[in-house]
Amino acid sequence: MEKILVLSVGGSPEPIINAIKIYKPDLVYFFCSSGPKGSERTIDSPGDPCGDKRKSKCTECGYEYYPGNPRGKAIVFQTGLEKGQYEIVTIDDPDDLTECYEKLLNLAETIKEKYDNSQVIANYTGGTKTMSAALALVGIMTQQWDLSLNIGPRQDLIKVRSGDAPVVIDKWRIFCQYQMDFFEGLLDNYHYGFVIPSISEILLKPLDKSSRDKLIEARVICEAFDLWDKFNHPEALELLEPHGSRFSSYIINLKKILGKTKSTGYELVSDLLNNAERRAVQKHYDDAIARLYRAAEMFAQIRLEKEYGYKTGDLRLEQLPENLQAEYKERIRDEKLLLGLREDYILLFKLGDPFGLKFDQNEGRIIDAVKRRNSSISGGHGQTPLKEEDYLFVKDRITGFILETAGEIGLNIEMEQLPGRDILHT
Repeated sequence: MEKILVLSVGGSPEPIINAIKIYKPDLVYFFCSSGPKGSERTIDSPGDPCGDKRKSKCTECGYEYYPGNPRGKAIVFQTGLEKGQYEIVTIDDPDDLTECYEKLLNLAETIKEKYDNSQVIANYTGGTKTMSAALALVGIMTQQWDLSLNIGPRQDLIKVRSGDAPVVIDKWRIFCQYQMDFFEGLLDNYHYGFVIPSISEILLKPLDKSSRDKLIEARVICEAFDLWDKFNHPEALELLEPHGSRFSSYIINLKKILGKTKSTGYELVSDLLNNAERRAVQKHYDDAIARLYRAAEMFAQIRLEKEYGYKTGDLRLEQLPENLQAEYKERIRDEKLLLGLREDYILLFKLGDPFGLKFDQNEGRIIDAVKRRNSSISGGHGQTPLKEEDYLFVKDRITGFILETAGEIGLNIEMEQLPGRDILHT
């Protein structure tokens, strides 16, 4: 495996020379400022480009002298680097963070293409503050790179001088925090499934125990809510229960959905309404509207089963009141009654049920909403791509109808939406 050293170069050559001598890289990239006064000249220019040309004057006699050594050969001469062992990467403005960052990103891509399996060490001791900041930032964000900094005695506040040594910097806590900030946006949009493998990848890095434990917990919780988002409620509950102190309200709702605790019986409808909202946040409006349609359908089906014992998937003609049997006889297929969304509510209306009465009052509005769904590809009857305005139109009619109808019989079926970034915060 080749060892590559990327160095930001400033006015003091000693840290650069020490890093090269200690790391003994196969290839060095010098990140320098260009121009007659730039650090580029210290790399391989003739004469004494690394000499300290600063002068001081004696306050008593006025004599000028060099506080440092004015002689100093080029860095490659002092380190024994041959022509093919180094490359110089220059920037025009060493205080332009954008230029520095973009130049180093391009370098990172070049190294990846040419030396994919190499060990890369980014030493950000030298250069302007901006150059060092850019190299440190790219070193953190480029996962394959290690960060290094020379630490040693300072004779003044200007430069790290001789006697320093490069040490590896633990960048993973910073990298981890950056990724967590990125995950917050994803989780606020309910992309649990995307975050899970990303966390798994970070966990392969040498993290400190605190960061590792936090990520492990976050991954498990993301898995739980991803399962919930896909309607796999039993497995979601199994993963969430050990975290009851943080997610007790969600655990209670899951148990209600699964019939493991006292419930209204309509929790699956509430779950569908919330799921529709999550799909809309992700701009999957076809999916969102399909879930609203299913929620309206399920609302009637649950009512028929809870109040009358009618399972709409296995409803026999003889189960209906005698005065309705003749009317529904022609709807029999394979000895079962086939009823759609509208027919479910009409049956409830004929039974004198408040759900049916409310539907009768709102039928026109609900049918308009159903038409939007039917016009889409997912609705099975059209090819119209649905937009946010379609979702809001359908939501206003269907969600409004469901919540108002439940409220009229004294039921509050609203359910807390699944969490976003709070998953990451203990």
